[in-house]
Amino acid sequence: MNRSAVIGIILIVIGVLGLSFLGLGFRPWGWGPGMMCPRGWGMMGGPSGLPTKTEFASNGERIYYTGISERTGRIRFEGGPMWVAMAGGGCVSCHGVSGRGGVPVMMGSAIPADIRYSALTEAENHGHDKEREEEAHPQYTETLIKRAIAEGLNPAGKPPEWTMPRWEMRDQDLNDLITYLKTLR
Repeated sequence: MNRSAVIGIILIVIGVLGLSFLGLGFRPWGWGPGMMCPRGWGMMGGPSGLPTKTEFASNGERIYYTGISERTGRIRFEGGPMWVAMAGGGCVSCHGVSGRGGVPVMMGSAIPADIRYSALTEAENHGHDKEREEEAHPQYTETLIKRAIAEGLNPAGKPPEWTMPRWEMRDQDLNDLITYLKTLR
């Protein structure tokens, strides 16, 4: 076999493995979109690593888990990891069922923040975070949480990690989601 053929085969194998990690096709080990865990061992639960919850107590919980509003359907967003756009999902896809974040997204390039309402609004939680290498910023208020979700800006007016999508949500859906975040402990 000549050198060009060997290089071609290696590149094809690397491409197939890369696509399997992104959830774009062939999944030789059954790994889910964007996850680095075998099927069933996913970071968030469920067979593909994404939550499998199908019944919701509120619209806010539905939005958190699925990115779908019971009023308006799929909520559009801009930015964020490509696999969220392709596979669907809501906040839970990165921040987890508890909202505590902390599990690396996209092979460790970004660690989602703790988005429980109490964690966002308590002043003592907003000093310099050495783990996330994030600059200190003022504490969140309900209005600033809504701005972070819709406009992608933290209380200091700076964008969060590149993995945080900007969601095009109506006011009532934002209110429902904030109400749900307040329930996370």
